[in-house]
Amino acid sequence: MPRPRFEKLPPERRVHILEVAAREFGALGYEGASLNRILEKAELSKGAAYYYFDDKADLFLAVLRHCWEHLSVEEALRPEVLRADTFWEHLRALYQRQFILLRQSPWLMGVARAVWTLPPHLRESGPMAVLIERGQALMRGLLVRGRELGVIREDVPEALLGAWVRALDSAGDQWLLAHWEQLDDAAMREHAERVVDAIRRLLTPAQPGGKS
Repeated sequence: MPRPRFEKLPPERRVHILEVAAREFGALGYEGASLNRILEKAELSKGAAYYYFDDKADLFLAVLRHCWEHLSVEEALRPEVLRADTFWEHLRALYQRQFILLRQSPWLMGVARAVWTLPPHLRESGPMAVLIERGQALMRGLLVRGRELGVIREDVPEALLGAWVRALDSAGDQWLLAHWEQLDDAAMREHAERVVDAIRRLLTPAQPGGKS
């Protein structure tokens, strides 16, 4: 994780460094990104960089945290804001907002692409694994809240429901990564609609007659 000294920089300086790094990671992936090139574009000496970050992996993690905060997912999915009558509409609006933000900030989409190219040892252990677990915990909280509200089925184990949602999300993300340069705002909203509709159909309790 970034050292406390980094947090003491002026906010605009922190954002500049992180967004320069995000563009490099987004364009070339984690392995292809050059730490020296990032430092040059951010006007940061190597000595200063190691004053703030341990290494390239540490900088990449800081970029991911910045992206996560920029998207404000946790704030938007606080359990107390979710209600039975607006649960799916709230989720649909959230997905649409995220996708539009990705389109408006291509560096965000690039970072998402870079995550897919991470070496397994970075994804499966250490701070990166902790960040991924935050996302999964958020999804588990969504499932628990949905069951409390009666809008998510209870006839399937929660772990299996979570695996289904992750698989749908992954498929949607991979399609988006492959096509996003051809998509305008309307197409982004339509894609969000498709993804949420698929999740809703999968998770909604069956109605009398076997319909969901």
